[in-house]
Amino acid sequence: MYHFIVNLHGASGKAFLKWNKIKELLKQKNVEFKLHVLQRAGHATKIAREISESEENDIKIVVIGGDGTINEVLNGITSFERIKLGVIPTGSGNDFSRGINAPRHNQEKALDLILNSDGSKKIDLGSVEADGKRRIFAISSGFGMDAIVGTGINTSKIKKIMNFIHLNKLSYAILTVITLFKMETYKVKISFDGGDLIPFEKLIFMAAMNFKAEGGGVPMAPDASGEDGLLSVCIAAGVPKWKTFFKFPLLCMGKHGNSKGFFLRSCRTLDLFSESPSISHTDGEYFGNLTKIHYECLPSKLSVLI
Repeated sequence: MYHFIVNLHGASGKAFLKWNKIKELLKQKNVEFKLHVLQRAGHATKIAREISESEENDIKIVVIGGDGTINEVLNGITSFERIKLGVIPTGSGNDFSRGINAPRHNQEKALDLILNSDGSKKIDLGSVEADGKRRIFAISSGFGMDAIVGTGINTSKIKKIMNFIHLNKLSYAILTVITLFKMETYKVKISFDGGDLIPFEKLIFMAAMNFKAEGGGVPMAPDASGEDGLLSVCIAAGVPKWKTFFKFPLLCMGKHGNSKGFFLRSCRTLDLFSESPSISHTDGEYFGNLTKIHYECLPSKLSVLI
């Protein structure tokens, strides 16, 4: 059975039109499906949990929505071994679809791939734990600037203006620059794979990446793979903020790896300890204002319809 979880209010109303087209295609193809319409924040998690606990043997969940909706669904799944996930993106970032190489601008093609997939492809997920809480992420989890921007972008007036003039891809960049000059930096220590603590002064952000890009395609970890059993970590620290500003184009092009002030490394686990708290996110969703966080890769955790 295909379970379609649909955010009809996404993409400034365009999601509703996309669903109507997909619904007609499903009827034409005689595909049996069940529709679940989201009513409120967090509803996707509840729906995914209920689907996970059903008695079906071969459960296929298809999300029609953005990265935030996908994250909610992932955090509701209780039996990953029984579920296969497909995505028809309607968000502005769509980094999950980008990460699994799914169509982002052609819903008919995306649907065909989902319906013809056997779900044999598996990808890693990430897990973040702090203050007794645990949350799954598929794209990234971060601390510092990338978390401040990622959690603030959806309510930003800048995004609304950029979407209105069809320049939504600039929203993340503009808000990043503004945040960079307003924020305080952090003094942290980080342990990779249980090793010695490494100090980082003037930390601007730490991003634990499962895929290459976040924020609508910003390649924070150009060599990341969602199938290697590792998190790819990108850290910006140790240089004045104004110098980081001039390095921002390198980050946007994925050419920052050898640039002073950036630190890239892959690991299975990561522990971060900060002298002062910062916002943390999972796939752009607020996780907490934290000083101690544990990150872990969950290898081959999710079967995807692609």
